[in-house]
Amino acid sequence: MKLVKFKNWQNHSMKFKILPHIGIGPVKLGMTKEEVKESVGNKYYCASSENIDYYFENSFQVEFENNKADFIGISSNDSYIVTYEGKNVFDTKAEKLFALITENEKLNHEYNSDEYLFPDQIISLWEADSQYDNYESYSREIWAQIGIGSSSYFEAVSRYRDA
Repeated sequence: MKLVKFKNWQNHSMKFKILPHIGIGPVKLGMTKEEVKESVGNKYYCASSENIDYYFENSFQVEFENNKADFIGISSNDSYIVTYEGKNVFDTKAEKLFALITENEKLNHEYNSDEYLFPDQIISLWEADSQYDNYESYSREIWAQIGIGSSSYFEAVSRYRDA
């Protein structure tokens, strides 16, 4: 099998921090579509649907409710590094990242590799699998997407799950 690594992974041009209740990188919860587009830049814009804009080859998505950013989801891309509490989320084993996020929650949480939503921070994790390990030749389970949402996003997801 051919070893696949990010192009110039040590020299990513951007570094985005995940800040629960605030945003990811330049995109903040509550921004309008226009503010998001301005903060990220047209250069990285890919596509849009009625309530979702996509950036960085569709690896950065912003969902809107009433024209305000309500959810921000990010997947691995060689244009940026994404960190949570100083750890590169796409170069950290899924179980370790889950445990790190749990440390900042009021209650303990049981690991689930399919999907998970942490209620205190409104951080979502989706699909841990080795196919997303772009740093060590697909040898570790890494989360496909990490996201943060607003309180209205959390309420909507909770209503859907309870239905």
